[in-house]
Amino acid sequence: MWRPRDIDFDRPLYLAIADALQRDIADGTIAPGARLPTHRELAGIVGVDVSTVTRAYKESERRGLLSGTVGRGTFVSADVGVSVPLVRGDPIDSELLEMGLVLPLYSLEERIADALRANVISMDIPRFLRYSDPKGIEEHRAVGAAWVNRYGLSATADDILVTSGTQNGLSCALMALLKPGDRIAVDALTYPGLKTVASMLNIRLVSIEMDGAGMLPDALEAACRREALRALYLMPVFQNPTTSSLPDDRREAIAVIVERYDLILLEDDAYADTSEKRNAALSARLPDNALFFGGISKVFGAGLRVSFLAAPARWRPSLERAILASVWMASPFCSAIVSGIIADGSVEAILRSKREEARRRVSLAMKKLGARRFLCPPSGFFGWLELPRPWTGKEFELAAAAAGVRVFCAEKFAVGKDAPAAVRLSLSGPETFDDLSRGIDVLAKILAEDRREGEGVF
Repeated sequence: MWRPRDIDFDRPLYLAIADALQRDIADGTIAPGARLPTHRELAGIVGVDVSTVTRAYKESERRGLLSGTVGRGTFVSADVGVSVPLVRGDPIDSELLEMGLVLPLYSLEERIADALRANVISMDIPRFLRYSDPKGIEEHRAVGAAWVNRYGLSATADDILVTSGTQNGLSCALMALLKPGDRIAVDALTYPGLKTVASMLNIRLVSIEMDGAGMLPDALEAACRREALRALYLMPVFQNPTTSSLPDDRREAIAVIVERYDLILLEDDAYADTSEKRNAALSARLPDNALFFGGISKVFGAGLRVSFLAAPARWRPSLERAILASVWMASPFCSAIVSGIIADGSVEAILRSKREEARRRVSLAMKKLGARRFLCPPSGFFGWLELPRPWTGKEFELAAAAAGVRVFCAEKFAVGKDAPAAVRLSLSGPETFDDLSRGIDVLAKILAEDRREGEGVF
């Protein structure tokens, strides 16, 4: 049972309790995932009203210290003390081999550069250097509709808004359609970019249990009954970070739940194009309840900040205002480049070449790390490495960095009280195949080291 120490009774008591909890987490007195006293228990320990503890826990949750579930208790968050943002300042640390960030296989960008040059020659450049409609130029939205319709949607140009990448699209969706205090259901391990923007907007993420095939529909249903959920964020294909893909029966079950509880589905297809198989999007089944984010960064390159957002008519005016308020408009110049490469068919050759290189890299990783431990689809850009105990993901990330390789621990992706012993490995981060081989050898060597309790490597 946690007992606060050194409470400053000269401060408002709810802040003093939150400060004490933050100090005890920071110095290791209480660990990530630890269960905290109930509101009534802590009120008795400190000698305050239950309402004061309620305010203290709300303040602690606002600071990212706690994860609470109605009827299940309050816990120290699994990601407390872990830097959640994947990029801070310059994303490329020259001293570390990059196997953390999932990059668009920059070694193959020359093919994109050729397509880009061909399109720029014929482009009406002055037109695309001017202010335009915040939702995007109609001809670009028409190309965006064709892009997302490959996943079973029936979108027209009127259904599409062009955003400055999927991260901007997600931010606009949360700004436009949710309010502070609203709850979004997410996988227990989810995209850190969503965690960051939700925290900034004071929107709560509710962890939903998952297994090797993704989110469990029964767990989502239980959360809908337990809590007033407003939305659901999903990456149904090649989920980040676990690489799972939802089977058809779970897709159907989740679609039924979304309709039953009138949730806003935020469907992110960031890595769907790295798969040879093209599944119909959940959004195709839920045209009135879904936002579909058709990002292109992993196909074209991160510098072309364009994503095609398919949205039902009832939400488009609010989304357009959010785009206007955040970036005014996605760059028409970048949108024109992306639209041209899609329209002239160059994109298919680009996708084929990147999937071919990804297959080579996956095969190497599987061979050196073992298919039982390393989970990754045949042409995936990243994989999920399950660690033997007593490793934790955070410890392995630190050990890898000390050996010159950057990876991302499970704690960065965790929502709630638990994080598995695992790390996400980017196979597309290393510039060359030889760099990747060298990085995997480093990680394999760390795994082979004796990690008995009490024999740290730091």
